[in-house]
Amino acid sequence: MSVAPQPGDLTASATLVRRPAQELLHGCVAIQESGGGWVRPQRFSDVQIRALGSVSAWHPGLYRAMARATAGISLELETDSSELALELQLDPEPTGTRAVLDHVSKPVTVGVGGKMSVGDTTPLPHDGFGIEVDGRLRMPVMPQLGTRTLSLCVDDPEKSPAAGVTQLPGLGAAHRVRIWLPCLRGCALRSVVGNGTKIEALPMRRQLLVLGDSIAQGFVCGDPGQSWPALLARDLDLDLVNQGIGGQVFQPGTLVGLRPEADVALIVVALGANYRYEPCQGPLIARDIRLYLDELSRLWPKVPTYVADPLWHDEGAWPSHPKSCWKGVKRLISQEVARHKQMRLVKGSWLLDHKRSLLADGFEHPNAEGMHQIAERLGVVIVSCETSSAELRARGLATLRDAPRRTFPLTEMLRRDIGKVEFAREGCVLVRTPDGIQTLWAGDATLGRSVIRMLVHASVVVVLEPALVRDVKLCCGLMRVDPYRLAILTDKRLPKTDVKREVRQLDESYFDTIWASYGPTGYASERELHTLLQSGGILGGFKGDELVGFVGEHPCGSIGMLTVFDGHRRHGWAQALLLAKIREHMDRGWTPWAEVYPDNRASVSLMRRVGMSITSANEQCYLSADDEGADMDL
Repeated sequence: MSVAPQPGDLTASATLVRRPAQELLHGCVAIQESGGGWVRPQRFSDVQIRALGSVSAWHPGLYRAMARATAGISLELETDSSELALELQLDPEPTGTRAVLDHVSKPVTVGVGGKMSVGDTTPLPHDGFGIEVDGRLRMPVMPQLGTRTLSLCVDDPEKSPAAGVTQLPGLGAAHRVRIWLPCLRGCALRSVVGNGTKIEALPMRRQLLVLGDSIAQGFVCGDPGQSWPALLARDLDLDLVNQGIGGQVFQPGTLVGLRPEADVALIVVALGANYRYEPCQGPLIARDIRLYLDELSRLWPKVPTYVADPLWHDEGAWPSHPKSCWKGVKRLISQEVARHKQMRLVKGSWLLDHKRSLLADGFEHPNAEGMHQIAERLGVVIVSCETSSAELRARGLATLRDAPRRTFPLTEMLRRDIGKVEFAREGCVLVRTPDGIQTLWAGDATLGRSVIRMLVHASVVVVLEPALVRDVKLCCGLMRVDPYRLAILTDKRLPKTDVKREVRQLDESYFDTIWASYGPTGYASERELHTLLQSGGILGGFKGDELVGFVGEHPCGSIGMLTVFDGHRRHGWAQALLLAKIREHMDRGWTPWAEVYPDNRASVSLMRRVGMSITSANEQCYLSADDEGADMDL
């Protein structure tokens, strides 16, 4: 069955379910009614559009034309229909849009996940309608100018009762459908029609407000549903108000008139790249950046705001204007962001790998794969900053539940509430311990690389995923690799200790003795040792009144620092101290564990004697600069 076999006969059938498109719109700032049920959704208010076309604009005609595009606006609905049709009227592409598209030599087909295949050189539409069904991206629909009806199949062929068989209309499962409207042109809509029994509007969410240029608008990514603002909003479960404008810069006065129309939960600003195309003067640009961010701050003083400086571009492929001040723009943005406590600077050069293969036009505009990378990396920063510590810890424990054994240190750190969870999402966990060391695991290598690029900046990093060691080395410049073995006590029975040997907690009066022995190793600072002694974290063995050795723990919670002084070695003190520390941890409900260099045979043998299981050394390692050691050995 075809919902709309011929354009124009949608209104003629009484057997189909119909819903006005206006009731299904998300991401609008205003709606212009045209009569006969037709509406034109707008992402800018009328006041804003007038400001965009004012004498203060660099390119007022271009900005007004770009503002009419429906970037970021979507239709969202739930239906039991197997097919849907949308009545629409497409606007012609603005002249500025075609000028950019002319630099994309070949049309592209965008698959789910942003992968692209190159076709022949026949001109094809680069923009259309993005389709999302039950949270899964489908191939975009690219209607030609003059199309009046957009038809799409809702049912997933992979879930049909049998090959070539579809569910009868109204008898299948309900589907949630999102239709992203074009990024590069405007359109008018009337009705959504289905062959089922219902089309229900989905509730509005709070909004992600994106303020940017052509890249944010979605230029040449090939699918409105795969522009980075759409992907980011989807990832954060927010509606999107996309105010990206091709050719735009920081233009004060263009935000007035927006606040009453928007319920903003989060803001991303991505402007500044276009300064490189024209002559400009630093002091004037600095003034505009300051006035623009001040205006934004006055409108939403408590809304978290992420300001990205310009992305990487290939300067050799399209050189900047010789009289442009673009090289100083990043510094100017950074200075102004620092004045607002709710704003955070994001390095644009980190959001997109410096590869021409990620650019649709070969010099600046990302393709769909590049858009996915930008969205994921922005999402990493936002999740890290905006998620509560308790939620991150809970997410981390849930993620690590079925993770490989090498992730045990992370699991135990989270169980003991050690350190700060800087990122946690299915497939990746990052924790920073009090000594500043970051510990990373990522079963999802792509997500892991995004976390490395955006969040891993420590001078020493523990990597619990062998496939990502090279990425940390290259991204962070940490070229020294120290593999280690994990020792874990899986037996839940308390070990027997030698009651004839006295082992007790040491206080700060023993600092000088401990420091003289352990300080030269460089594995702990004076402050860390003081803190450990204050908390009772170091146990000492005594023969009469003489301290014969000690054992402590590292900031990550692993047992370590085991030292027996000359004259008392090979008399069982090492085992006695280790067992005492193991028992102390077990009394607290912890699982004792330790880290040891693979060539430290004495420690490996000792841990095996007390019942600890030992892992191989090819799954986890410390990475550090060449002149820094790793704090790990027992």
